[in-house]
Amino acid sequence: MPPSLVESAPITIVAASLLLCAVVAALLRRKVKPVVEAVGRDVLDRLRPHLPAGLRRLARRAYDRVDPATARSILVAAIAAGIAWSAAQTLHLVGAVTAAISAILSVHLSAHASVREGARRLVGTLAGIGFAVGVWGVFGPSPVSIAVIAGCGLVLGRLLRLGDGAVTVPATSLGVLVAGSAVTETFVWERVGATALGIVVGTILSPLVGGLTPLERAHHTLAHLSTEIARLLGDLGTGAARGYGREQAAQWLARSRQLGETLGEAVDAVEDLDRQARWSLTTPLTEVAPVHHTFRVLEHGVHQVNSVARTMFDAAATPHCPGVPDDIGPLLTAASEAFAAHATLETDPDADTTQDADDLEDLLDDLREARRQTLQKVRTRIDDTGVLVLTGSIITDIDRMTGSLERSAPALTVGVREAGPGIPAVSEVVPVVRSFWEKAVTTRTGPGAADRRPDR
Repeated sequence: MPPSLVESAPITIVAASLLLCAVVAALLRRKVKPVVEAVGRDVLDRLRPHLPAGLRRLARRAYDRVDPATARSILVAAIAAGIAWSAAQTLHLVGAVTAAISAILSVHLSAHASVREGARRLVGTLAGIGFAVGVWGVFGPSPVSIAVIAGCGLVLGRLLRLGDGAVTVPATSLGVLVAGSAVTETFVWERVGATALGIVVGTILSPLVGGLTPLERAHHTLAHLSTEIARLLGDLGTGAARGYGREQAAQWLARSRQLGETLGEAVDAVEDLDRQARWSLTTPLTEVAPVHHTFRVLEHGVHQVNSVARTMFDAAATPHCPGVPDDIGPLLTAASEAFAAHATLETDPDADTTQDADDLEDLLDDLREARRQTLQKVRTRIDDTGVLVLTGSIITDIDRMTGSLERSAPALTVGVREAGPGIPAVSEVVPVVRSFWEKAVTTRTGPGAADRRPDR
């Protein structure tokens, strides 16, 4: 067999294996995963009535303590490490372990995040190797070398704007010093190749961690936030109608503050969608703008429900403070139903969007009617100024929620990023290039094309 074929055989094997992994990962995420989940739920529903009560409690306790996303991340990272190490061994790279480590670090919730973080790590690896070779030639192996590499390596990582990947520069440099005199040009490039190989493997397998695209994840996170707002408003409405104490009000206030953590997750999801849409072929920026608007609606909703929970807590915890009237309960319940309908509008991809939007508008009309009736009852039945002020505060928050959900609140337009000149997204460039190509082909093969051919 010719030497060139022998040398290219490992590369061909690895390339074919990675392509197969990409196809399998796509099939698992899009086809197999939904079927397996549906079959698993069906089997569980059939077996649950026949299982002992103790076993069901044990299974429920174990499920509550294990985060499914964490379990998937661990499993995918382990598989990625094994594949990267095997591929590096097949290519006879000296840094097979480096490839495995790089694959583990490159497993994220989306392929775009893996590419972004992997690119930072690759730049850090290149900078670290170059920096280590330079320091090695000047100082040699000594405490001074270690100090210079550790300190200046971090500075270099910050100057390169690698973010959390800045630590890659000194870590790679110190790793090169371990190799000592074995640092050659071949070693350097194989180390870089192993790092890049691990990034590729991690990028291919990352979609299996979350099982959702960045757009789907953003919608799912926002819907979860809307659902949590609806649940808290429902509990506040029930408590206001039946009466509540300080302890219950403190729990509601704590839950309203925990919504800030869920809001932080929504921020991360929307920012990741922004970065992915900039380079995606399938996610146009026109689909990102409504997500931003929904995020602003729910961001305002979190602040307003926190204000309601704080008002109800102060009414229960402050001595001689006027209490919340029972008439405010139906109003909070109506607001809860509106946020629940908003969550359904965000999550169900198979739902009739027009019908769901009409249902939300009907619920908003009911909310306005509940607000009118509540205000009328309070004005006619209550003479205490303190109660009127407290009720007015809650009604004001509900009015703001209504305006946000119907997207008419002026505050939603404050802080909106204006679309200015800049590099267009890939999803915007591809259709333009395709249209130019189609026009060129049509012109070339038009009716008069044959008459324009020169005579031979």
